[in-house]
Amino acid sequence: MGSSDRSGKQLERLVTMLEKMLAGSAATIEARSRRLRDRDTGRLREHDVLITWDHGHHQITTAIECRDRKRPVGVPDVEAFADKCASTGVHNGVIVSATGFSQPARNKAEVRAIGCMTLEEVERFNWLALEAITGFERQFGEINARLMFVEEMPASIGTIYDGAGNIVSEEMLFATIRNAVPRSDDPQTEVGATIPVDLQLNTPNWRVEDEDGVSRSLDHILVETSFTTVKLTHRVRTHRYTGGGKAYEVITADAVLGGTAGTILLVRDDDGHLSLSWHGDQNQAAALPDDGPRRED
Repeated sequence: MGSSDRSGKQLERLVTMLEKMLAGSAATIEARSRRLRDRDTGRLREHDVLITWDHGHHQITTAIECRDRKRPVGVPDVEAFADKCASTGVHNGVIVSATGFSQPARNKAEVRAIGCMTLEEVERFNWLALEAITGFERQFGEINARLMFVEEMPASIGTIYDGAGNIVSEEMLFATIRNAVPRSDDPQTEVGATIPVDLQLNTPNWRVEDEDGVSRSLDHILVETSFTTVKLTHRVRTHRYTGGGKAYEVITADAVLGGTAGTILLVRDDDGHLSLSWHGDQNQAAALPDDGPRRED
């Protein structure tokens, strides 16, 4: 069986998997049926698989190239494919190899923003349709908090204690207030708008000590503030880890949430369990096994 025969069977299997994964989505899959014009030469150039996602006001295209050769994919293969994607206006490029990739090829692919996957990884990673994580962040304006007491108001405000006797700093108080503001079922409707907030924050068993050490019971807090919802889109990367006798499929996205830079981490284990976490300290391993996972990508 020649290399072209093997590549043909691999391409057929790949297209079948993609059609199954993307069924019901806004994606259109074309395999060796559409050519894109080279911006430099004006000639039509063929991609093994072309996936087009229709996002209404714009389209995103992903080109996939199948390689079924005796040797792993090397740097020249990656460079040639990356150049072809750039010349034909493709947004994302992925190489699927039956024999893997050399480490220099993977390094080059990372620099050129080309995905590297085996056919088995394509089947495991149902992330091809996911090029970004979209989320919503509420950005608050000035927060005015008025403390209301069971008895008379103290002459001065010293230290605030919660119901468990813990000191409540100003930062913790404002965080509690922000978390207490009800969230919309459809945050998209709030994007760009300034939403006023009048809130009563109940404070059972909270108390306040004044500067003389006299303690008074806090009844509730009246809050006036406003917020604007911002839609954020974060590009994702795919990985695979092994550790603790399990394998983990992972997507990561660098993001800035609440003014803090960090990483969004979505993990799926062999049992199909999903977990989503945020790590402001860039510590991606926190959601993985304690015995030291090994990265395979």
